[in-house]
Amino acid sequence: MKIKWNVFILTLIILSFQAACEATESTTEVNIPRDPEQISGDITVWAWALEADFLESIVPQFQEKYPNVNVTINKQGPDQVYQRLITGLAANQGEQLPDLVQVEETQLLSYKENFPDRFTNLSELGYGKYEGQFAPAKEEAVKDENGDFLAMPRDLGPVGIFYRKDIFHQAGVEPASIETWEDYIDAGEVIQTKTGVNMLGLTLNETVPLYKYMLHQQGAFYFDSSGNIDVHSSESIRALETIQRMQDKKLITNVTNWDGRVSALKNGHVATLPGAIWWTGTMKDQMPELSGKWGAMPLPSFNEKQGQGANGGGSNLVIPKASTNKEAAYVFGEFATTEVNLLIGGLKNQGLFPSLLATYEEKEFQERQAYFDNEAVYNVFASIAKETPVVNYTSDYARANDIVNDEIVSMLLNGKPLDQVVGDIANTLGPSTGREVNKP
Repeated sequence: MKIKWNVFILTLIILSFQAACEATESTTEVNIPRDPEQISGDITVWAWALEADFLESIVPQFQEKYPNVNVTINKQGPDQVYQRLITGLAANQGEQLPDLVQVEETQLLSYKENFPDRFTNLSELGYGKYEGQFAPAKEEAVKDENGDFLAMPRDLGPVGIFYRKDIFHQAGVEPASIETWEDYIDAGEVIQTKTGVNMLGLTLNETVPLYKYMLHQQGAFYFDSSGNIDVHSSESIRALETIQRMQDKKLITNVTNWDGRVSALKNGHVATLPGAIWWTGTMKDQMPELSGKWGAMPLPSFNEKQGQGANGGGSNLVIPKASTNKEAAYVFGEFATTEVNLLIGGLKNQGLFPSLLATYEEKEFQERQAYFDNEAVYNVFASIAKETPVVNYTSDYARANDIVNDEIVSMLLNGKPLDQVVGDIANTLGPSTGREVNKP
């Protein structure tokens, strides 16, 4: 899901100014009763797509434990959720906001900065007891500057390489031989020579997340830990040079968009897909005839076996401070994020990969899947999730992501020189955010 930052940020600026002019809600101490039957009332939850379906599916089990709480899941599109959330936070009125709302970690800091003190401190309600129980990169992304939980972690999208076993076999390439990105490029040349198949396809008419994945696995990002723009870093240059080499060796094909990518995978026009765990569902649904022909492995590293973890996104649940029933909202959010059996159900039924570490010990993560040639593919991605580095998304992630994507597309489609790409990202992002740019 992509929201163009220019409209999004303009709306935030206008409404956050409005919010700053209004009186903030006085804080009221909230205590969560230990007896579930003492918690009552109605709550509304805003969510989209499969997350909304998951939350709807657990309501009956929740009400077995909390019989006096009525839950309404309001399923909307992501753009609608975010726009309504902006409007509601600016007004800071309970009737314009849900009691619980789905927010991606990449967007969380933008809301926090533009609407300070509008979200409930969840650690103060007791969620701090779950510290250390989620994938580290996920957990840190939903905490505030004091280390308190601002959101309850839900799903995440660990990133790996999906590859066609039959094409690799035809080319005589052993997947285990690919440990570094140099190995990946070498294998791509062999595969292309012997089979005529491109190593990967990129959606140059939409988004190109490969650079972001390569940054993340190195523990780097668009911004450093202090929030400075860091696209001149050695990690950034290394990632861009690697993508450029793939392009120079003609290993990349432009699959244009989502449908083009699915078609290329389905028809055997590409040998690999660097992507998040969510692709397993698309593959099984859109290309069932390829069962047994796919495998999965971690991203190649830049330095032998170090730095293979990256994340493609994920959602969380936050409680607006204007909620009039924080007790019920809290226990529903807690139920949705910490009950192992429910999270396993969400993985199996909605394809939502949990961030709670305890789920990775369940038998479902060890089960071999016929579609992936009897590999325990969930276990592969659980290992990736556990080692993914913590990065700083900042409140300017959406803005940076659009600018970076446009420049990488220009590099790949128009041959724009790498140093000019990096310079233009920095020269555009710096003035538009007011952030310092780290020098080369």
